[in-house]
Amino acid sequence: MEVEKLRYLMIIREEGSISRAANRLYMSQPSLSKIVSSIEKSIGYKIFDRSANGLLLTPEGERYLRYAEEAVTAEEKVLAEMALLHKEASRKQVVFGLPHTRNAISVSREILGCDRAVNHQLMIRILREEELIKGVTEGTIDFALLTLTRSMQLPESIRARELYVERILVGAPKDHEICSHAVEMVGSPYPYLEPRFLQGQKVILSGEGTGLYDLCQEFFRAEELYPDVRIFEDSVQAAKRFAEEGAGICFANEEMVTKAPSDRLQFFVVGESMPLRHVAIIWKKTSEKDAVVQEVLKNCIDALQQEYKKHN
Repeated sequence: MEVEKLRYLMIIREEGSISRAANRLYMSQPSLSKIVSSIEKSIGYKIFDRSANGLLLTPEGERYLRYAEEAVTAEEKVLAEMALLHKEASRKQVVFGLPHTRNAISVSREILGCDRAVNHQLMIRILREEELIKGVTEGTIDFALLTLTRSMQLPESIRARELYVERILVGAPKDHEICSHAVEMVGSPYPYLEPRFLQGQKVILSGEGTGLYDLCQEFFRAEELYPDVRIFEDSVQAAKRFAEEGAGICFANEEMVTKAPSDRLQFFVVGESMPLRHVAIIWKKTSEKDAVVQEVLKNCIDALQQEYKKHN
């Protein structure tokens, strides 16, 4: 039986009259009466009885209407879910790439919280930086966040926008010998440590996601330092924890130090020979014709820059 006809019965019950129900349904009374008769014939019971107060449900009619309501509710739920599926299928999927780094989750949260576009689905993929560049070049990733280093060569088809620049700091346990060589600097929250005091020190280096490994290698070459690299760790946060346990000194980007300060480590600046960390968003030039991608890109840039300013 058509669910729509069950709705007719529910409206007749509400109105207590076939004529009033017919007016509400914008149909003739005879047509509605014929529908009621056909339903009663198919189930073998009368649904309504006439009374001085109008139409009343029979005991069989009451039971039948309970099942009718469940059927109408089920159909409405199915139709609503199908409409949602259709809406989701019609929304454009925008892919944002993030590097392997300890703050990938927090970055994702910031972006999702500030993304104001409604005609898309935002997918976040976390990959190695070379995979991010390849994905943007091939069009499988719409835009990506990464650290630009001097050794990095971006294809001509890629555009980059610098979001912010930050310092790389050296961290050591507060009872470490190198802390005694640090000099306070006016107007700086971090004392200065001459690079020569890092010679031969046990070092924990971080790799994927922050670009710190390449930046530190540039620094070591410029200062002709030959540190004793004991631990190579993908996570800057993990490197910090190793340093807190006395495994060596670590290198950390200033944003991370500001967001997650340590009461067991002292951080230093080590001079102009330490390269700055340039954080940028890259995208393919041809995607600039896609209005949805550009809207999401703008929202992401705004969110990341606001978050950086909040902590610096």
